[in-house]
Amino acid sequence: YAVWAPGGVQLWANGPYWAECNVGATKPEEYGYYFWWGDTVGCKRNSANNGWVSVKDGSSCSFDWGSEKNPSYGKDDKELKSAGFVDSTGNLVAKHDAATVYWGASWRMPTVAEMSALISKCTISSGTRNGVKGMLIKGKGDYSSKSIFLPFAGYGSGSKLNLKGSDSICWSSTMTSGLGAQAERLVGTSGGVLYTSAERRDDGYSVRPV
Repeated sequence: YAVWAPGGVQLWANGPYWAECNVGATKPEEYGYYFWWGDTVGCKRNSANNGWVSVKDGSSCSFDWGSEKNPSYGKDDKELKSAGFVDSTGNLVAKHDAATVYWGASWRMPTVAEMSALISKCTISSGTRNGVKGMLIKGKGDYSSKSIFLPFAGYGSGSKLNLKGSDSICWSSTMTSGLGAQAERLVGTSGGVLYTSAERRDDGYSVRPV
């Protein structure tokens, strides 16, 4: 795939540099591509805006549980590790990390620990950027002039794009231990709330690299 990456923003001391936009976007307010957890191809809306097509070849795709295209379908913790999807810490390896595949080795998907730190170390609110609604995340103290914007891109389920304009949902690289069908995610809502939670790996979410 074409390799393009925006700059990174450090939001707290010794913290990671967060990308300014999602994978598949060239501006912070653009939604970008949508991915299954562990998928490195991604999907986008079709021309009729009633379904999904592969970014790679334009073939039809759908965010359905059980899809043979879903690379992590049906695999529990042990199977994910033995199949080489995740490392010993339960995070996606580089070849199954959409951020790394698209933008190169200096970028990766954040861990759930990094997402939790983002919540605890930053000021969170909902806002707009160039007319697009989303989450505004600002550093504190010496980092109060630094910020990132997560657009309310919604998520893919089946052939639909749900919660567009009201929620931002991004995959972490971390599987949910003990729940073979789930992985950790970062969710932002129009109420200005940002939190992490586990969800099934078949939904199509954004990827915001670090």
